[in-house]
Amino acid sequence: MAVPLLQNKSDYLHSGSADDPRLSHADLSDQIQVWNSAFGQGYKQTIPLRDDLSLVIGDDKINNPLVISSPGRKDAALNFEFQLSGAASQQSSFSPQLGPMALDMRHAQQRTFRIEVLVGPSAFMTYYQRITDRLSPQALTSLNQFIELAHYGLFGGRPDSPRQALEQMLTPSNISPPSMEQIMEDFCSTPGLLGSRLTTEQDMTVEMNEVINQILSCPYGGRSRRTYLEKKALELVSLKLHGLEQWSTPAYPLRFEDLDSIHAASKILATQLQDPPPIEKLARQVGLNRFKLNQGFHHVFGTTPFRYLRTCRLELAFHLLFTSQEPVEEIAYRVGYENRSRFAAAFRKEFGLNPKVFQLQMSTCDDIFRDRQYAS
Repeated sequence: MAVPLLQNKSDYLHSGSADDPRLSHADLSDQIQVWNSAFGQGYKQTIPLRDDLSLVIGDDKINNPLVISSPGRKDAALNFEFQLSGAASQQSSFSPQLGPMALDMRHAQQRTFRIEVLVGPSAFMTYYQRITDRLSPQALTSLNQFIELAHYGLFGGRPDSPRQALEQMLTPSNISPPSMEQIMEDFCSTPGLLGSRLTTEQDMTVEMNEVINQILSCPYGGRSRRTYLEKKALELVSLKLHGLEQWSTPAYPLRFEDLDSIHAASKILATQLQDPPPIEKLARQVGLNRFKLNQGFHHVFGTTPFRYLRTCRLELAFHLLFTSQEPVEEIAYRVGYENRSRFAAAFRKEFGLNPKVFQLQMSTCDDIFRDRQYAS
């Protein structure tokens, strides 16, 4: 079965009404969008609170697997997200939205209900600084890699520093980005980028859920409603920032030298996908015991070394399938799978699509990714 590729928001989101009974509350100033019933059910409600702050309530369920090609944002934003249901239910996260195009692979028959707080360009650096002040050294390294990769996606080349990259991305520019194919090629050939995805998920707290319930049951209208929701949105952000502080403090003794060892171990796994060392050998290579290696991976990456390796393999496979017409068997072998069926099952579990179906679907996107510009 062909998986639809949706290139424009108008393909799947239509203008809705503030009278929609599914909304907890609404105002005429809200932007209401509803899903095209051919692809799913649900809505996206964007509530402007002030120039640099908005609240988003999204609730949707997809009929069949689909791929959404996002052109990225014209204006940078920090997105604080709180998932109430779906694959990441009861997880909070933050992510810089900095412009490069992205692919969103959506699974079928899975309801996603979420609250988002978007901080706009004028307040971006203030909140970004508050985030970086609370991150562990390793988490800050991952964030910086994410920033530099986003910068390359917009401008090509490497910035002198993450701050310079951010400043350039926050400044309007008409520079055309490199092709998506070039970005993917560099990603696959640059040690250190593979497996360096930004991971900021944390369990939601009781306090976060209380604030979200207050948002959904807002009793006010007009200007009072906006003032109330602004206060609650900032309260949510404050709770997430507090959570980052707790996150950066390990629950067991972890020295800076240990962090360097965990980082070194991750690079070994990311660059030896076909023949990774056994866990005991990997621990010896970086000067840790097996227990501390496992605990360190949980703290830094939120997973085990084995699952981190699987993520790196599937991440590289995703990009190879995206950029080439190599047989699936060869790609499976290149990323460390000797059995095509096991590779297909792992890829399907991670991305919701059969790898061959994904490759065929992405081969239709070349002109889109080659020609689309990121005008400011």
